[in-house]
Amino acid sequence: MSLSSSIAKNTFIHTLGKFSASGIGLIIVALITRYLGAEGFGYYTTIFSYLFFFATAGDLGLYLIAINELGRSQEKDKETIYSHIFTLRFLSGIFFMIVADSLIWFFPYNPAIKLGTLIISISVLTMMVDQVVVAIFQEQMKTKFAAMAEFLGKILTLILIYLAIKSNLSIIYLLWATTLGLIFHAFFNLFFARKFLHFNLSYHKETWLKILKNSWPIATYLIFSMIYFKADTIILSLYHPQSTVGLYGASYKILEVLITLPVIFMGLVSPHLSRAWAENNFSHFKAVYQKAFDLLSTLVWPMIFSVLVLAKPIMAFIAGSEFLPAAPIFQILIIATGIIFLAHLSTFSIVAINKQKTMMKFYIIAAIVALILYFIFIPKYSYWAASLITVAVESFILICSWLMIKKETGIKINLDISAKSFLASLIMAIVISLTNLNLFANIILAIITYFSCLWLFGVMKKEMISEFLKKE
Repeated sequence: MSLSSSIAKNTFIHTLGKFSASGIGLIIVALITRYLGAEGFGYYTTIFSYLFFFATAGDLGLYLIAINELGRSQEKDKETIYSHIFTLRFLSGIFFMIVADSLIWFFPYNPAIKLGTLIISISVLTMMVDQVVVAIFQEQMKTKFAAMAEFLGKILTLILIYLAIKSNLSIIYLLWATTLGLIFHAFFNLFFARKFLHFNLSYHKETWLKILKNSWPIATYLIFSMIYFKADTIILSLYHPQSTVGLYGASYKILEVLITLPVIFMGLVSPHLSRAWAENNFSHFKAVYQKAFDLLSTLVWPMIFSVLVLAKPIMAFIAGSEFLPAAPIFQILIIATGIIFLAHLSTFSIVAINKQKTMMKFYIIAAIVALILYFIFIPKYSYWAASLITVAVESFILICSWLMIKKETGIKINLDISAKSFLASLIMAIVISLTNLNLFANIILAIITYFSCLWLFGVMKKEMISEFLKKE
């Protein structure tokens, strides 16, 4: 099987698992939003947004380092280098969650938010460790294990949350249900990952310093990117009622589910980009980059156009009628989501060619400008300002990262498939906007229309499908 088909197939497997898990996740969100209402879901959103600041700081850039080191290291060295990366992630996670749990008591939040933070910090620590473990499956092209773990973890979470709601328990019990599901998910991944790479907790001062020397620019980028990605929710929670945070959080939750897809995809692509660049195989690097751009484009355009047309029924279905005012926010944030999809390709590629330090100044500028704009406009314009500033900042990052990749590699993107995907998505949007069908019928019609157009435009070819279906 060709590299592009291998990447596509593993992306499909992991994405299928992710969609299945995300489908269950959306059911969980539907249960929670309907049970807690906008205000209660505002508490839920604030807890996670607060903790993800510290989770990002504790990442230390180690996930991307793990992917790239596994991609470029010799087989005999992988176990050693990965063991050190895993240990660093585990210890940094513990440290930053303790800091988060200590500082939350100084914020002017409801006691339920403060207690909930202590519980969810266990979940976030588990997620931090799990993310770096999944890098093993991605490098080995064995993403079915990660997909299965997430699916089973979501099933357990769904059962526990349903029982808590059935018993009319408080938000604290819902948070414990979420935590237990994530712990099961992480241990499942850990068990199977060690069958492919027998790693352990390891310490070697020189090795740790070498890893951190390579990772600190990525860590800095992640921290500043999290500032402009999550600060809006925190600032919103300080100036507006939790019900407002809940409306914004419902739309943002869907965005967060969607943007896991390019992370999965680039986790598979990055090792090949790193290896091609390390071997000075520039033609292969450019070929992989182009194929990745084409695949992302075929996802981005239909996603944006379908939400622009179906935002209201989607929000009503997922979160309930109380969250219908969030539909226009969702329409704005879906544009930011599409931009993030494409930006992942250029930002991951910058790491693959070891130019992450050069990109850092743009993340710092984005974070500072975003914070200034958030504090100026969110107090007055609420979630409208938050969502529009998000689109502007993500656009800035996409443009800067793409220009840097172009400068460093000389790559020129062929926009043929992207343009055809855009046209197919536009036709799809027009077709479903002219109908009076329910949400599910519209989704089916959209899928049929979009893929039929791709077939007619020559984007989907018989040979491509046949190659994809071949066994590895």
